[in-house]
Amino acid sequence: MPRIPLFPLNLVLFPRQGLPLRIFEERYKLMINRCIDESAPFGVVLIKSGDEVGGEAEPHDVGTTARVAKVQRLPDGQLNLIALGRRRFRILVLDRSEAYLSADVEYLEDTGAADESAAERAEKVAPLFAEHFRLVMAISSQWTREVSLPGEPARLADYVASQLEAPVEVKQQLLETLSVPERLTLVNELLGESIRKLTERWEESRQRRFAGSALN
Repeated sequence: MPRIPLFPLNLVLFPRQGLPLRIFEERYKLMINRCIDESAPFGVVLIKSGDEVGGEAEPHDVGTTARVAKVQRLPDGQLNLIALGRRRFRILVLDRSEAYLSADVEYLEDTGAADESAAERAEKVAPLFAEHFRLVMAISSQWTREVSLPGEPARLADYVASQLEAPVEVKQQLLETLSVPERLTLVNELLGESIRKLTERWEESRQRRFAGSALN
């Protein structure tokens, strides 16, 4: 049964997604330096209750392991780093005996990734996300021709989930959904709602621009 140190945060990390972090608390500097020295992973978990800085935080049971991909050591001992999400896990036993949390965990695997339904749902999600992304760009007066997306259904679901503006509780639900077809269905629903809201914002933005042009 693997044991990993835990980093409770007010965010959800998905597999294969990057996470920039600044490490300034002594307990987490100790933890990260150990992980770097031992080439070991740590677990990123969403806080269920408690504070991110100082004190004790109660984490959700399901999180994502991460490995340090890049680190910058600052003169004051703080660390800037980029961590890369790797595998889902579930906490079995929490250990509070050290300065930072650690836990015995079990690793979780996707289900249904090779099912025909996963491929079919991925074919619907990809163009929806492209539309979503172009709307986001348009609202900020930017434009792009192509939107590059992962081809594998599981990777696509996690990538889109990581990019959506959604409450952390919703993202935690997506993280805990091991069925790839089901995760794609949830992502598809979130994209539809997001596109509706973004379209309204885009129309309002266009109207303001046209009104400003008319006044000039």
